[in-house]
Amino acid sequence: MPYITINDASIYYEEYGQAAGTPILLIHGSTIDSHTDWDAVIPALAREYKVFAPDCRGHGGSNNPRMSYSFRELADDAAAFVRAMGYEQAHIIGHSNGGNVALVTAVEHPEVTRTCIPQAANAYVTRYLVEREPKVFDPDRVEREAPEWRDEMIRLHEAVNGAGYWRDLLWLTMKEILSEPNYSPADLARVNVPMLVIQGAEDKVNAPDEHAQYIAAHVPNAELWIPEGTGHNVHQERKEEWVERVLEFLRRRG
Repeated sequence: MPYITINDASIYYEEYGQAAGTPILLIHGSTIDSHTDWDAVIPALAREYKVFAPDCRGHGGSNNPRMSYSFRELADDAAAFVRAMGYEQAHIIGHSNGGNVALVTAVEHPEVTRTCIPQAANAYVTRYLVEREPKVFDPDRVEREAPEWRDEMIRLHEAVNGAGYWRDLLWLTMKEILSEPNYSPADLARVNVPMLVIQGAEDKVNAPDEHAQYIAAHVPNAELWIPEGTGHNVHQERKEEWVERVLEFLRRRG
């Protein structure tokens, strides 16, 4: 299993495909890992692109030496990872909180971002998130009502980060969700990166506040795809259509 040290963290990653040119960097959502999030679509992407799928720090096979979780830190990791792999730029694709990381990478590290595809992301913290997320990420509630989620986090993360880490990860994630990102329309208007914003029309986290519409409305020339009858995991729920749209966007805008 390949590892690389990025900003003091030992990052586990996999690479797929043999294509030359700008690669794809996949950023998974919080509390899961790269395999859980991306394995269903990687083979199709890797037929046309080199694909890198790292575990974010504190997830899967990657450790968390600072016991931290922030979108800016993970965006810094993403930029450093692209350079460490020997590339100047990558197509940055992120899902859920990984979509937030993809967006932050495009804003804070445009020099490494050839294109950006944030899926199920938010650009600012809304009241709905402040009211919803502390309940969702409460470890006692998870242990009581969603033991299968607890068991998945134990299986994925605790071999590297130690017993009981699942509770720490939930707390760290919830704390960041309530704090960041906070991009204004003016902030997004400065983003000069081709962007495809994706959000399921039935996404219970992001659809109520129209986060995708907000991002696409303010990033210049951003494209928007909101498939009907689809929830938080568009790339898994509509896999073939997702792959087709993403590859078409990359061929045309990348």
